[in-house]
Amino acid sequence: MPAVMRFVREISLGMGLTAAEGERLELAVEEACVNVIEHAFDPDETGSYDVAILRRPGELVISIEDQGLPFDFKEYEAKQGSSLGIILMKAFADEVRFLNLGRAGKRVELVKRLPYQDVSTYLSENETILSPSVPALPEDIAITVRPMRAEDAVDLARCIYRCYGYTYPAYIYYPDRVKELLESGLLLSYIALNPEGEVIGHIGIKRQDPEAHVGEGGQAVVDPRYRGNGFLGKMILSFADYAREHGIYGAYAEAVTIHPFSQKASLAIGGFETGVLLRYIPPNITFKKIEGGTQERQTVVLLYISGGAEPARDVYPPLHHEAVIRDIYGKSNLERNIITAAGGKQRLETGARAQVDVKIVPEIGQAYLQVTESGTDLKELVKFHLNELCLRRIDCIYVDLPLSAPATQRSVAALEMLGFFFGGIIPELYHGDILRLQYLNNIDVRGEQIQTASEFGKRLVDYVLAAAERR
Repeated sequence: MPAVMRFVREISLGMGLTAAEGERLELAVEEACVNVIEHAFDPDETGSYDVAILRRPGELVISIEDQGLPFDFKEYEAKQGSSLGIILMKAFADEVRFLNLGRAGKRVELVKRLPYQDVSTYLSENETILSPSVPALPEDIAITVRPMRAEDAVDLARCIYRCYGYTYPAYIYYPDRVKELLESGLLLSYIALNPEGEVIGHIGIKRQDPEAHVGEGGQAVVDPRYRGNGFLGKMILSFADYAREHGIYGAYAEAVTIHPFSQKASLAIGGFETGVLLRYIPPNITFKKIEGGTQERQTVVLLYISGGAEPARDVYPPLHHEAVIRDIYGKSNLERNIITAAGGKQRLETGARAQVDVKIVPEIGQAYLQVTESGTDLKELVKFHLNELCLRRIDCIYVDLPLSAPATQRSVAALEMLGFFFGGIIPELYHGDILRLQYLNNIDVRGEQIQTASEFGKRLVDYVLAAAERR
């Protein structure tokens, strides 16, 4: 253990973390290693585990892997103080992930974002946030649109800061991190430039891995001086062709509901609503040099913008949500064969064990449970993780179930008995469509401030609110 701790400390310092951050990561790694030593192997068994430090784009990842006993949540519940939640409590990490590796064992990942200089480093004293009332420039001005390159990252950050301050996703304000995301293929971006070569617009898709066919779309930024000139549409069309060349089927978006404008923008380019996540955006998101913010978590509408390349798939919606899921697919051009509960192959093998990967983002109070294998103990396994996350005061907890798995039809009702309720679907998120259920940890459900851009969006909001009331 001392050798492991020195290893973590030296690499962390070399990657730019402070001494205090390195010490906190050491504590987290030590806790994870002790957890393996005490619980992954029988008392008379000889075993081993690996600690690896991975350098991913913008992140330092400490990985602890073992091929010991499969995770037994019942044993952890019976032994106070041995819970995996302790790792989260001591981690001081930006993300914590618990992953199943099948026959290769299991892995805990502690993720720490690397320190970078933010955009304020590149601003002069005279540069200020632009006012939305700045007069528009002539419509015939020459605009160039092209794929974004790594060397454009600083100019993009300056553009966004001058237009909107620190109100966009945090990573966009750190040019060096954006460069790494671009070079790794995790970010695909298109930019618009004025005749002087100044970045005045941007649109992009952020992927979970370079091989993903679907990513989170957004960051559609337009300099106020150039709004209404129609070049955004040109940029979107060019970007769509560029994305298809890189194997992208489509993009999903999480549009705020405090106003309908971002929803309208997605609908205008062929998007369609797929769900509603209540109280998704946390209040008072902390960015440097910004104070205040909303006092409550905000609701978002899920939308999907299809590129038309999605493969045909069989999907198995649960009976009580089949009608709304049919309506959602009816708004799309996706080729989906909806198999009813009566026709689905729902039988699970006796003794089959469920597997759930867990991703926790303490900073924004969110956790995601991705069901990778449905088993007879899925409800108990999710219940265990749910209790852990609620005790750690994670506000919003999501379960993602594969709609391509027949077992999903019988699993949803059991999970809803734990307090989960319908959130929506996201096409092709994990190489297939997923059904997302949501859980609010001691957060009131309010619908009076939710604005939608279409009648169908309002119907989805009403459906989700009704589902929440039935918890």
